[in-house]
Amino acid sequence: MIETCNSIEGLARFLNGRRVALAMGFFDGVHLGHRRVIEAARADGAVRAVMSFANHPASVLRPEAHPNLLTPDPLLKNALLEQAGVQVHLCLPFTRELADTEAEPFLDSLRGALNVACFSVGSNWRFGRLGSGNAETLRAYGARHGIAVAVNELLESNGTRVSSSLIRERLSQGHLDEAAALLGHPFYIAGVVEHGQHLARSLGFPTANITLPPHAALPPFGVYAVAADIGGREVRGIANVGLRPTIDEAHKCVRLEVHFIDWSGDLYGSRLTVALNSFIRPERKFASIDELREAIRQDVRRA
Repeated sequence: MIETCNSIEGLARFLNGRRVALAMGFFDGVHLGHRRVIEAARADGAVRAVMSFANHPASVLRPEAHPNLLTPDPLLKNALLEQAGVQVHLCLPFTRELADTEAEPFLDSLRGALNVACFSVGSNWRFGRLGSGNAETLRAYGARHGIAVAVNELLESNGTRVSSSLIRERLSQGHLDEAAALLGHPFYIAGVVEHGQHLARSLGFPTANITLPPHAALPPFGVYAVAADIGGREVRGIANVGLRPTIDEAHKCVRLEVHFIDWSGDLYGSRLTVALNSFIRPERKFASIDELREAIRQDVRRA
């Protein structure tokens, strides 16, 4: 089970003097390029760790440019990091104080608290005040202090650089297959199942509902064929991503509503991770509840 620490001091306590190989970046989506950086964080006898941030740096530096996130759910991000071979996640809050820290003092804070054997970053990684630190800064620092530094060239797919921003673009355009190929895993939505209006149950298609957070990267609103692990069993179903335009509600928010096929049970209050596998149809407003019921029946057939 991956360990999460929210401060450098907390990571130091957990490691208790053990050597650490530290991959650094934001790692939104934990895509194939990120996995290359993580795999390169290695040293004999060292614990493999990732340093990322609890909030996107843009939330402090340029709030108006805050990107939508592929992994806004921290537990989903942790699960993907663990699948990539990470043992410890140092997840720091990105604050104005951190943003104003110069590059070398920031590295000093890591080296002073941790027994760092290796740093691993992507070749475009920037850090320190005004982005003054880069891969060459890190290489020079490592050479002075006897720390191995892995600078990983950016991964390309079909001549295009693999990046979180590219995956967000493909996802927003509805290209789920392309997004999944760049991620190296399906696009997942995760969260806690909430009580809703129980309307879908009255239609004969009970759903597990998850309210989606702000800044969540999403495909176009619509109905998708999905799958989720429930009690160690892969269960397939359909899911609506969107605003439920047919339903009259005082407050509209973006939700994932999943109906599982050939499965029944109580999921309220439990965490669910849902893989969106393929597009079925766009979300639309129906003239009546009966028309909505028939559309859901057709969706299930197609799934």
